Amino acid sequence: MKRAIWFLIIALFMALIVQPNLSSNQDPNLRTPTNTTSQARTNDNIDIGLSESKATICLDAANGGNDTGYVVNDETMEKDLNLALVLKIGEYLSQADYNVVYTRSDDSTITETSEGGNENQRVQIAKQNQADYLISIQMADDVDTTIKGYSFFTHPDENLIDLANTINDKLMAINYSRFDGLDSDHYENFSILQDADLPSLLIQIGYLTNEQDVQNLTDEHFQDLIARAVSEAILMEIN
Repeated sequence: MKRAIWFLIIALFMALIVQPNLSSNQDPNLRTPTNTTSQARTNDNIDIGLSESKATICLDAANGGNDTGYVVNDETMEKDLNLALVLKIGEYLSQADYNVVYTRSDDSTITETSEGGNENQRVQIAKQNQADYLISIQMADDVDTTIKGYSFFTHPDENLIDLANTINDKLMAINYSRFDGLDSDHYENFSILQDADLPSLLIQIGYLTNEQDVQNLTDEHFQDLIARAVSEAILMEIN
């Protein structure tokens, strides 16, 4: 009887003390999965996808330097908003493996030396970089402060029209302003669209004379939503 009790005590000792320690002697080559990323992936920072064509896209931020464009309340300048959006779009497109070039990537002035002003030089920058597409971002203004929305101007080219329509769909999905139209008949009125050999799209992204548009365009989070929407559309149509 005493021997049975001793065997029971030894068995309990082995179960409680020795067996848990066996786990510390596991194969050192076995690895426990760990989170090695410093930032969790969410819908806001996940990649938008990858381009197969790796096309060269020239992004144009209208105005710059001495050319401030429209100024809101004597402080918010059109040139700065154009550049902020262009740089955000460029970041997304670079992540998607496009070759991104800029007509300007800072607050610089492109000297006006010919009829058509510096927009002709912007086109030349795109062509010198052998851009497959030129996409220009600028703002609009109107004496009627109730007018708001974004519009597109481009060549009468089916692919560019499809691109504009897809960008419109993406902007509608984030509830940004209203669609103010697509014009492919009067591209000659815009120097940035003069070169028919260079597929070009001008996006007038909002009215700086409309309070709601200004509120969205000056909000960094909404700027990012707009940039992502434009970039996702480009990836869908120029893949």
